[in-house]
Amino acid sequence: MKVAPVAEGERIRQLDGIRGFALLGILLVNMPSFLYPIMFLPDAGMVNTHSEMDGWIRLLFNMFVQTKFYTIFSFLFGVGFFLFMHRAESKQLPYQSLFTRRLLVLLIVGMAHFVFLWYGDILHTYALAGFLLLLFYHRQEKTIKRWAWTLLIGVQALYALMLTVPEDLVPMPDQSPLIQKAINVYTNGSIIEWLQFRVTYEIPVVFSLEFIVILSVLPLFLFGFLAAKQGVFERTEEFIPAIRRVWWIALGLSAVLVPMIPLIQFGIVTFPASIWIAVQTFVTWSGLSLSAFYITSLLLLYRKERAKRMLKHLEPVGRMALSNYLSQTIIVVLIVRVGHLYGTPGLALGLVISLVIFTAQIFVSRWWLANYQFGPAEWLWRCLTYGKFVPMKRKGGSHAI
Repeated sequence: MKVAPVAEGERIRQLDGIRGFALLGILLVNMPSFLYPIMFLPDAGMVNTHSEMDGWIRLLFNMFVQTKFYTIFSFLFGVGFFLFMHRAESKQLPYQSLFTRRLLVLLIVGMAHFVFLWYGDILHTYALAGFLLLLFYHRQEKTIKRWAWTLLIGVQALYALMLTVPEDLVPMPDQSPLIQKAINVYTNGSIIEWLQFRVTYEIPVVFSLEFIVILSVLPLFLFGFLAAKQGVFERTEEFIPAIRRVWWIALGLSAVLVPMIPLIQFGIVTFPASIWIAVQTFVTWSGLSLSAFYITSLLLLYRKERAKRMLKHLEPVGRMALSNYLSQTIIVVLIVRVGHLYGTPGLALGLVISLVIFTAQIFVSRWWLANYQFGPAEWLWRCLTYGKFVPMKRKGGSHAI
């Protein structure tokens, strides 16, 4: 059977818009780790010499950005899994082998991104966790729901347990030598020295946490899979009452969880655990509630014409999500390297850089998709998945997006 791209009429525009929105948040979340050795920094990832403005930006990030957008991305991966499998199956294609090949390509791309560019890559984790999704495709909805809730509650229970561990039982080693070494390497070191530092110090830490990260994203995959299987994004109007209920529940939970972050940070609310662990726990929990709030808010906004016209600008970015995710890393690494910025700028500059890059991506994505059917990374991913050349150029010239 002939392999063809998803037709314009088959695309679910809300998903493209939500994905584009998530990419902005992902860039904001990732920016500090592009600028500083976050992995080795104390005080919730802040340098000791940070300014008051940096402190407020970090707090706002923790409250409204940190963990919120990778959660959305994980949910959308589950949605994409079902749509890919279902559409391939309906076309009588070998959907399981195709999705396996798709994951293998993503794993290779993610590992290259991870090793050669930046330790914060999430693609390789998504690929590894994605193989587990194959076990659920033909399962009943109640079984999938049971697994999703069990995994989600189980992982969050571990976070809750960490709140009870006294701070003096979790010693924090002095990482000052590693911090300075990272700054020296990423500022003045050669590419070989970058790789040596990453392989020696950063990659082992990431791999040591890989299992818990996979357990964290898998239930989000399953919830996205369930939503797509039930037709939430294709027949949104039928689910508006349920979407409104989730919106109110998510808003209520966020109203409790988000304010806990500054209350803990300023010592108004205390736990046996350290302030850093307690803050990160509530950052994670609020990430679950706020991501649900953001997704349902966007689905409700898509029902209003004025909002739909505004959100339309995010759709090209979302359609090229893989290309834009990878290009964000490449652009920032080049800016930081050429400008000798690593370890020196404040978060305010990082925020400005993020907004400039994302704005540029909106325009570039719109132009690219007016002339081509896929983003460059998406095109390569599709060709390798199907094992055949897929035309990239749009037939008949450019089209408005």
